[in-house]
Formats: sequence, structure tokens, C-alpha cells
Amino acid sequence: MTQKLDFESPSPAPGYFQARLSRLGGLLTQGHAPEKIALSVALGITLGLFPIFGTTTLLCVGAAVALRLNHPAIQITNQLMYPIQIPLIVVFIRLGESMLGAAPIPFSATLMVAELRANPAVLVERFGTAGLHGILGWALVAPVVVGLTYAGLVPILRVASRRPAASTQNANP
Repeated sequence: MTQKLDFESPSPAPGYFQARLSRLGGLLTQGHAPEKIALSVALGITLGLFPIFGTTTLLCVGAAVALRLNHPAIQITNQLMYPIQIPLIVVFIRLGESMLGAAPIPFSATLMVAELRANPAVLVERFGTAGLHGILGWALVAPVVVGLTYAGLVPILRVASRRPAASTQNANP
């Protein structure tokens, strides 16, 4: 007795970015204030670009708790920043170095990974200054990113939050 197994799924799963963006849109229909969502997204983007790899999730949790922000919104946007965060680490380091007039520290990702595996303490000693330069560069850019993102999102989210309410009112005269 043989049985045919069907491994085909009825439809493909939504893409990574598409799924996360639809979750953000769903927050508006759950009664969250557009201003709080805009601030959550703006801080998620900005903290998601923080130049110390592996710290952004904790930074977002801290900001969300301290400011009573929407945890899913801040974490989703934090995750979306990951592909952008990595290349910007070097940009922030170079910006911090130029602000201080420091000589550029030569480094490469492969060298850093090898050093991390071999001796993490040496990695911190060797590249700690570069991390501080990166934090300085990020700190210069962060307020601008938060401000522009928030200012751009609030009007869009206000309009988007009115749409479901308007369609519900039209359906129930």
C-alpha cells in the first residue's frame, strides 16, 4: 500500500519585509496612537543603526519601556535595519574619527571575527576606540534620523488610522 504525499504549499509565504510591514500596519487598527507608533518606528530605525553589533534589541527594549512605546513596532523596525546597520558601522566610525581628528583605524570584518574567536579581550582592546568613534558618529546622526522619520511618519499614520474608521462608518449608516 503506497500513499502519495503532497508537499506543495497552497501559496508561498509572504516575504520577510512584507510580513513585518503588514504587522506595523495592523497596529493602527488595534487602536494605537499614530504618534506613539511613529515614535516607536523612528526610534527602532535609529537604535537599529547603533554601531555596536548585538546591542540594538536591548536598546529598543529599554527605550520602549522607558517611553512606554509600542514593543512590536520598535522591534520590527529594529530588525529591518539589520542589513543597513552593518555597512553603516564603518561610516559611523569614520565620521567619529573625523570629528575628533583621529587617524583612521585599519580594520576588516574578517579580522574582527577571527580576533573575536581567538581572544575576545584583545578584540575589545584593539577595536574599542573604533567602537567609541562609531558611537560618536552615530550620536551626531541619530537626532536627525529620529526627527525626520517621526515628522514624516506622523501625517501618514494619522491618515492611515482614519481610513479603517471611515470605511466602518460607511458600512454601518
